[in-house]
Amino acid sequence: MKLINKESGRKMEPIVSICCTTYNHEKYIADALDSFLMQKTSFPIEILIHDDASTDNTALIIEKYEKKYPKIIKPIYQVENQYSKGKKPLIDFIIPLVRGKFIATCEGDDFWTDNKKLQKQVEFLESNQDYIMCFHKVKVVGTNKKPLGRYIGLSNEGSKEISVKDAATGGVVHVSSRLIKSDFYKKPIPKWIDNAKHGDYAFALYITAEGKVFYIDEIMSAYRKGVENSMMTNFRENYSKENDIKYHLNRIETLNMADGYYNYKYHDDIKKVNLISEVIIAILEKDYSVSARNKYMNYIKQNGILSFIKIVLLKGNPLLAETLIKLKRKV
Repeated sequence: MKLINKESGRKMEPIVSICCTTYNHEKYIADALDSFLMQKTSFPIEILIHDDASTDNTALIIEKYEKKYPKIIKPIYQVENQYSKGKKPLIDFIIPLVRGKFIATCEGDDFWTDNKKLQKQVEFLESNQDYIMCFHKVKVVGTNKKPLGRYIGLSNEGSKEISVKDAATGGVVHVSSRLIKSDFYKKPIPKWIDNAKHGDYAFALYITAEGKVFYIDEIMSAYRKGVENSMMTNFRENYSKENDIKYHLNRIETLNMADGYYNYKYHDDIKKVNLISEVIIAILEKDYSVSARNKYMNYIKQNGILSFIKIVLLKGNPLLAETLIKLKRKV
């Protein structure tokens, strides 16, 4: 990796700033850092990593990498946990230090799998100046890195520009897959995103509404499922019908805030996505009122009877649904 301009002798600024947030990831942080350092690029990079006062050995592991790669790895060590104080580590502490033209994000318990990931994404954005972000398919793995046969991204649609509806559906844009123009990330974030209960989901809505976003149908990173302290692990381990209902109410609230912010420009798409959450809430509440039945019928007209049956199984009888999914994977 060339960091010096031979003609001028001056140090070159990084083209990509890799932004990583971590907390108590001593089992995983080395995988993340190794996956950043294995990138084969024709341009310089920097790695900005924020440790939010980990109580394990995460900071010590980062220090070892910092000593080995002092020109690339730039850590931020907190002595008090900032997230618990309402701070956003990425926005409040990392982004102000970014020097790169592009920002790549990845959390400390996830990792990249393709050593040309950054090169491919930078080449796309450089060749398509009207796009502000590109992202890619992500495989889901266990804590031992074993693939679980699941993926995050669009299903069977190939590489394409994504819409607000795609982002609103959720589960499409994973943090480890994003490459964004840093100028966009440095703009003031609208208040509705700060107020949103699901920040990554709200940000995906925001960026697709603000500019063109492209999906690359290639697996180039991994999301590690089952990690301690992660939001999704906590959600699953503390699962209850009440928490699931709360999750979907928060999602509806986020979509309605976005709808109002954009003067109902995307109202029809948002209404269709909200219907999914409304149907799930009705199923969880075992609601058979006229209003609920109308929602069920509208959902079936919109998405088909098989999709409705799938939701009924997943939310009405999760044990049976899980058994059927396992059987399907074995076939």
